[in-house]
Amino acid sequence: MWDAIGRIAGQPLCRLLGGASLETMPVYLTYVWPVPEDQVHAKAQADQASLVRQAGFKAMKIQMMRTNYHDDVEAAAQVLAAGGPGFHIMVDRTAGAKGLWTYEQALLAAKALAAAGVYWLEEPLARDDYEGPARLRRDVPDLIITGGEGWRGLEAFRKGLERGTYAIMQPELRTCAGPLTMRKIGALCEAWDIPIAPHAATGLALAGRLQVSAAMGSLIQEIGVLEPGAFPWDVWDAYRPIFHGETPFPFKDGGVLVPQYPGLGLNVDEKALQKYRVAGFERRGAPGVSPS
Repeated sequence: MWDAIGRIAGQPLCRLLGGASLETMPVYLTYVWPVPEDQVHAKAQADQASLVRQAGFKAMKIQMMRTNYHDDVEAAAQVLAAGGPGFHIMVDRTAGAKGLWTYEQALLAAKALAAAGVYWLEEPLARDDYEGPARLRRDVPDLIITGGEGWRGLEAFRKGLERGTYAIMQPELRTCAGPLTMRKIGALCEAWDIPIAPHAATGLALAGRLQVSAAMGSLIQEIGVLEPGAFPWDVWDAYRPIFHGETPFPFKDGGVLVPQYPGLGLNVDEKALQKYRVAGFERRGAPGVSPS
């Protein structure tokens, strides 16, 4: 619907939501290995970081799911060494996806991550725990604590901002209630002087997220989840024939140029859509394509 509105107005969504304060959105890449974390060698993650840096990106995120958190800390240290000066490594606990930490466990892990130079620790505690992450921020001031991807609507973000739950908010466009609510969350965060770094997906779903992120002036935008060895353009490669130009999302200096085409910014080739259309069944009472 927002794409249709933008096309009718002849404007990209970022302008409809208040204007794009960013022409190029800084991004980071999130990688998830297709095996249990305890089976992932730290060197494999470091090697991926080296490839990411060579491709021009300046930040990468990995899961923090190993049985012994010291192994995750060591992996993060190796990633930082491989990425080189100015490279950031983020780690994600995903609110206990592999079991919730106690506060004491989170505190020990956070201190070790801070000492290793990790940029942020994401969702170290339960998503409905507003006080624990705020306390962790106070106890480990050298590490950024982030979260918010699982929160819905404005109320959860209001509570989180009032309690100082996270130093950076990470709303997920699909979960929070869509572009307009996301933009309101951005305004709330701006009022509280809390940066926003939206959660994201890969593929064409990035389009709307980029538009809203640009309108909000987000700190950085996630592109994930990718398997080791892959880059965003590998995921988008299958879609190239239905777009004008080589790629729907051009990269520059570790960021993505925010598309300025109307709607979600996807420069779709309508003729190509007709060419690649798959025959299906027509809806009753409406014209359509005959069954194949």
